[in-house]
Amino acid sequence: MRVVFGESWRGVALYGLVYAVLHAASMRFITEGNPLAPLWPPSGVMVAGLLLLRSTPRWRIFLVSFVAGRLDGHVYSWPSVVTLLYFGASCLEGLIASEILRRLRGVAIGFTRIGDVPALLLATVLAVTVNGVLAGLIGIRIGQDFAQAFITSWVGGFLGILLMAPLLVAWVRPSDAPPADTRRVLRALEAIALGLTVVITTRLAFQGVVLFNAVDIPPYALVLPLMWAALRFGLRGVTTVILLMTALATPLQLESHSTVLGGATADVRLLRLQVFIGFMTFSGLVLSAALSEQRAAAAAEAEAAAALVMSERRLRQSQKMEAVGQLAGGIAHDFNNILASMMLQVQEIGTASGLDAVTRWTVTDLTESVERAAALTRQLLLFSRRQAKEERRIDLSDSVRAVTRLLTRIVPESVEFSVLPSPTPLPIVGDASMLEQVVMNLVLNARDAMPSGGKLLVETGSQTLSATAAAAMHAAHPDLPPGEFAVLRVTDSGHGIAAEHLPQLFEPFFTTKDPGKGTGLGLSTVLGIAQQHRGYVRVVTSSPAGTVFELGVPMAEAREAVEVVAATPAPSVPVAAAPTLPETHASSTVLLVEDDADVRRMVQRVLERAGLRVVCAESGREALEHWDRLSPVDLVLTDLVMPGGVSGTDLARALQERSPTLRVVFTSGYDPEVGSHGMVLERGVNFIPKPSTAAQILEVILRRLRD
Repeated sequence: MRVVFGESWRGVALYGLVYAVLHAASMRFITEGNPLAPLWPPSGVMVAGLLLLRSTPRWRIFLVSFVAGRLDGHVYSWPSVVTLLYFGASCLEGLIASEILRRLRGVAIGFTRIGDVPALLLATVLAVTVNGVLAGLIGIRIGQDFAQAFITSWVGGFLGILLMAPLLVAWVRPSDAPPADTRRVLRALEAIALGLTVVITTRLAFQGVVLFNAVDIPPYALVLPLMWAALRFGLRGVTTVILLMTALATPLQLESHSTVLGGATADVRLLRLQVFIGFMTFSGLVLSAALSEQRAAAAAEAEAAAALVMSERRLRQSQKMEAVGQLAGGIAHDFNNILASMMLQVQEIGTASGLDAVTRWTVTDLTESVERAAALTRQLLLFSRRQAKEERRIDLSDSVRAVTRLLTRIVPESVEFSVLPSPTPLPIVGDASMLEQVVMNLVLNARDAMPSGGKLLVETGSQTLSATAAAAMHAAHPDLPPGEFAVLRVTDSGHGIAAEHLPQLFEPFFTTKDPGKGTGLGLSTVLGIAQQHRGYVRVVTSSPAGTVFELGVPMAEAREAVEVVAATPAPSVPVAAAPTLPETHASSTVLLVEDDADVRRMVQRVLERAGLRVVCAESGREALEHWDRLSPVDLVLTDLVMPGGVSGTDLARALQERSPTLRVVFTSGYDPEVGSHGMVLERGVNFIPKPSTAAQILEVILRRLRD
């Protein structure tokens, strides 16, 4: 808990001021017209000071207490031995009480738990008993009765600690009262009304006034405003009400004609008042502590319920995202099969002779459209986590530089575009093409946010992410570690993002663009890439003056060498005749296993046009069933994911058991890691992604036949 007193000299000075005021008031009360007092407040003040000023050496608190105690009108007189003995006993009393409370209830005791009240009683009884014995012995020295000195010191110290220590702690530490459900003015008016009620009830009760000649108000009617204080103002209200009640009741009770609590002498009347104060204080402390615990339990229950609701929402969101991811992955796979067939068909058209210029331009445009569609499926695969990273040690700034030329082509001249790379290396371990995709998506979004032009800045740098900041992003990035991060920032001067759109910004298929101008996959892809790199992406600022997106990726260790990978955009598909195989491989036989009929037909045509003999099968199971009657096969080209229960890797293992020298090449619309089942697949070596050109397909086939 934060302590208002503080732990510096200001806290000690404030403590000394409070001690001096209450000590002077108590001394004045017992020396001017009222030789007896129901409680001794300085005892409680010292205990509260020892509890609150935890980091302050105790001797300083005792010294300040001694000096403050001399400011009651006797500052110029040197203290007598008796005065020093009494003060030493008071210091021992405060030390015992505070140490017991700390050991029983902890250093941050706030008297807001039910267990704090019996601990306070025990600590107070033991402390004032020691002080009472010492006071009795000192009293004998100056000619007083031991029992009288013991009882006077014991009761006064007991009530002083029991009431004043919780009161001061309550006002210094944060309030345990329920949150105010009204304005401050109404809250203040309620406090004033409570105070007036206490004043009126106390005076009527202790003056023995009979209302309407029939109804008298007993002192225990003060329990009602005490309950009001506990319910509405917590421990602060309870202790303040009891203090006000004590201050008002004491002079009335000590008057010789007061018979409310009874007692023929002032000593008896004082003792009965002390019993009354003790009962009210104990009852108020228990009531306020019980209500405080109940409020704390209700708050904890509400927090747990809110956390449960949030967890349920996250679970539903996770399940939804998983379902959407599976759907996206399946769509991407099927779409890649279509694109693979289209790619080969467009190339076949392009190889025809006698095409006019318009037709060739049309074929080129179709090829570029297939490439854009392939890029879209890559985004789907990234989102569905079915596109694995090709991790290398790279420099984030160099990856940004690698796509700068392409960025200048897609940003219109009305936008002032600038790139500000970090002057120092930013080594990370990641997939360069994925990170370039992030830059592209963020720049495209920034461009679209400035239809009338503006400023766009792409910059890289580094920053340290604290554990608190990492925890704050746990919901979207559960694997985010604190530490040093390489950072990419894309800043635009566009129209900003509406506040109601921020929670949905990274959801798949969410877009604020007009129909046909956005797929809603750009930022969800960025989020997927960030999560795969154990990094983060967030909107740093967004206002009508512009938006700042930030991507962070953990820095690689400084001692690691950084291999700069400057990936280039994928080349356009050449519209040219597919290469043919050398005569040495012209008689080679290829078993083509592909479940998609269009892809199977087009790949078969490409291979046969190159001079290869091709045998086709629609599934892995069919290939196994007809393997024995097939003539010797030199190479198997198989899809990875196929229906029928036999995958491409299952087929390869089964066939290589029968023919150990058999060469196998895999193809898939997914990433090679999906469906590989532990088999090492390398693009361009034994794996052909969909879609690929005829030249790319034949290049891999030729390389494998040469092995």
